[in-house]
Amino acid sequence: MGGTFIIGLATAFNILIIFKKIELKRYQDATFDSAFLVLLTIVFGGSFAGMTVATISSAVISLYFLFNEPKFLSIEDKEESQPNKPSTDDVLAKYNLHKVEFK
Repeated sequence: MGGTFIIGLATAFNILIIFKKIELKRYQDATFDSAFLVLLTIVFGGSFAGMTVATISSAVISLYFLFNEPKFLSIEDKEESQPNKPSTDDVLAKYNLHKVEFK
C-alpha cells in the first residue's frame, strides 16, 4: 500500500513538472521528460519495484532539468557557433551550380 502511494505521488509530481515546463514554453524540455518517463516505464515495467524506480528517477531527473535548463541543439545554436559559414546560395554561386538544370 505504501509503494502504491509513493508511485502515485511521484507520477503526479512528474506530470506537474512537465506541465510547468509547458507553461514556461520549454517544449523541447517537456518532450524530453515525457519521452524519458515512457522509456523508463518500458525498461523497468516488468515489476512493481521496477516501476517505482522508473517513476521516482524520472521525477528526480525532471526536477533537475526544471532548475538546470538543458541546452538542446537548435538552429540558433548552430548559427552562433559557426558565424562565418557560407550559405547554400554562396556555395552554389561559387561553383556555378545555380545554373545547372537536372533532367
